[in-house]
Amino acid sequence: MRIDFSKVQIKDIEGNAQSVDISKELGNMMYLNAQDIAVADLGHDIYHKKEVELNKEQAQNVKAFIDSGFKAIVKRELLPLLDKAE
Repeated sequence: MRIDFSKVQIKDIEGNAQSVDISKELGNMMYLNAQDIAVADLGHDIYHKKEVELNKEQAQNVKAFIDSGFKAIVKRELLPLLDKAE
């Protein structure tokens, strides 16, 4: 599944959609905190390329970082999307 982390659609409390860029925050978080080289490399790609193709294992790794480091408004939109990649 291809995801562009620079154009994540979130909705405010009134249901208004807006696009946010989480590529740098997510990529940096993954790169600095990964225990696995492949996960650090994925963080590097997300940071620099913004749009990446994720396989099942990569989607699970991204999901773990989003679940532990982002607020509910981002989780609500991204976690179901990442579930589809699994």
